[in-house]
Amino acid sequence: MFKHSPLVLLAFASLPLFAAEGDAPSTKQVMQENKAVIQNRIADIDYKRKQIVEANMALTAQEGEAFWPVYNSYRTEADKLSKDAIALLLDYARAYGEGSVSDESAGKLQERLLELRENQLELKEKYAKRIAKEVSPKRSLRFLQIEEQLDAISLLANTSDIPLVE
Repeated sequence: MFKHSPLVLLAFASLPLFAAEGDAPSTKQVMQENKAVIQNRIADIDYKRKQIVEANMALTAQEGEAFWPVYNSYRTEADKLSKDAIALLLDYARAYGEGSVSDESAGKLQERLLELRENQLELKEKYAKRIAKEVSPKRSLRFLQIEEQLDAISLLANTSDIPLVE
């Protein structure tokens, strides 16, 4: 579905920039320079995701009125975490591009990855509770099932081309 994600390609296409001596751009600079590409990619994924959620939630009109504002709020917060994931990927590309990821860098990247996953889980929990309260527990569970499947597909598509640390 997302084979050769533009985000992965962006990160690893930037390797020569990271490997160059001297004034290598920071992660923030790379993200700023590629802001339009990143925002367009996130918007495209979000649009497709919303279509899939809409097709699979099987909401009544009344449920939809309660669900969509909550879901849109969820996606706004999830997009912030997506940007954190891109920054993490760029920082890994920088470390990898230096020829070898040091134990110190690996430890910091690992902590950030685990914190990102924890934040994603907390966000889902927060919104699952809201959906259960405002729509129904069944719809909340269905929301979680759909999101978990979409996240798994996205994670595999966006990370399958990333070289493993050595």
